[in-house]
Amino acid sequence: MPGAYVILDRLRQLAARDNRPVVPLSERRGGSSSLFTFVTHERERIAGASFSLLSIVAIVEGAKELVTMGRHLRFQAGTVLVLPAGWCGDVVNDPDPSSGAYRAIFIDFPDVLVRRASATFPPTRAAARLDIGLDATLAAAIHHAGEGIASGDLPAAVLNHRLMEVLMVLGMRGALPARPETTAEAVRALVRWRPDRAWTADIIAAELVTSNATLRRRLSAEGASLRDLVASERAVLANAMLTDDGLSLREAALATGYRSPRRFAERMRAAGPDREKRSD
Repeated sequence: MPGAYVILDRLRQLAARDNRPVVPLSERRGGSSSLFTFVTHERERIAGASFSLLSIVAIVEGAKELVTMGRHLRFQAGTVLVLPAGWCGDVVNDPDPSSGAYRAIFIDFPDVLVRRASATFPPTRAAARLDIGLDATLAAAIHHAGEGIASGDLPAAVLNHRLMEVLMVLGMRGALPARPETTAEAVRALVRWRPDRAWTADIIAAELVTSNATLRRRLSAEGASLRDLVASERAVLANAMLTDDGLSLREAALATGYRSPRRFAERMRAAGPDREKRSD
């Protein structure tokens, strides 16, 4: 796709210098969108990265590694990562061996715009994949929005229109992640990003800014069990590790929070019907 590579060169101009956020991205709550650029000439690791808003990362040069959902994933230049609100994981930015540079463009999106785009292209479920290819249409939309944010002088209505361009392209490609609409979905989302964490009712309640009693009451009203939610979400991820990543039973067990392969195998069998349903 020659057009995409031309735009990739233009995106490289937006990422000419490192312009990282001062405030952690996990604390972003504003109603406006931000543009950040990450440039490094040395391999770097960022532990415990998390995003409070739906965000995209366009990898312009080099490669990015993510340790998330219990998996180690690597993405090359020309890839756009679509990270849902609440995503967390470890990040490694790896410079291109030829140029010696890693460059990426980060844009986050206010919830109000995400809801508007989702109304036009309703997500059917939380996106299983985080990455999509950078084609000419998506690259042009990112460049248009990035230039608008960087200028700092566009009227809000015009800038929002440019941001909506990006979201609508994502929606057309089925890459808009679904936001949790129920307490059960919110619990699943927490477990999905950190399946190896020792999740307890108290920890989950704290993450969802509620009490243990309220958490259990809401789940009961939805006909859901906290224990079953954690186990079934871990089983979904473990199944991907076993079938797609080629991990051993022991490796998949450890990556999803189990210390006993036997106990893990029992949980996998117990969650079998739900796993098949979630994989549809």
